[in-house]
Amino acid sequence: MVKVHDFHQQIADLEIEINQLSDAAEQCRKSMIVARVATVVGILVFGAALLGLFRSDPIVLVISIAATLAGLGYYGSSRGSLEQITGKIRTYEARRAEMIDGMDPQTVQDHQ
Repeated sequence: MVKVHDFHQQIADLEIEINQLSDAAEQCRKSMIVARVATVVGILVFGAALLGLFRSDPIVLVISIAATLAGLGYYGSSRGSLEQITGKIRTYEARRAEMIDGMDPQTVQDHQ
């Protein structure tokens, strides 16, 4: 028979892991914003250079293309990581809920 204290510790460990994964998910979301900005800036600079809105040299075109491609790659990577992390969070939350239900908690009635 598993002791109640063991359940409490396992639940606490799951909650710590969920919090850490939530922090990692937030970092992925921030990374996705940075990636979007890099992509948009790269596209805008490249488009403006092609339209002749400013005098550009080949290095500007190369940098704008690189920013666009890097932004797209970074966005995809961050999105994939976010999906994996949110999957783990759902799994851990389900496990935590099962453990709490398995403890058969009883309500405490207020006696007056």
